[in-house]
Amino acid sequence: MFLKCMKVTDMKKKLEFYFKLKTPIHLKLANGRFYNGIIFDLTSEKDLMVFQDNVLGTVPVLFEEIERVEPYVEVGR
Repeated sequence: MFLKCMKVTDMKKKLEFYFKLKTPIHLKLANGRFYNGIIFDLTSEKDLMVFQDNVLGTVPVLFEEIERVEPYVEVGR
């Protein structure tokens, strides 16, 4: 439980960093899904963010679902 809580806290800090800089990111979720785009809205009171995916549009994502976050780099760059 403590490790999961720590992971979510660290993930929130990372997401806040990318949100402030409006950096495009690649999200990989625990269920194998992935999204590429930008963070549209980040609410620290809730464990949820609104992500603007390049293909699917607006998607709600729970922090605890996120397995990995990294800057998005287009293929061929």
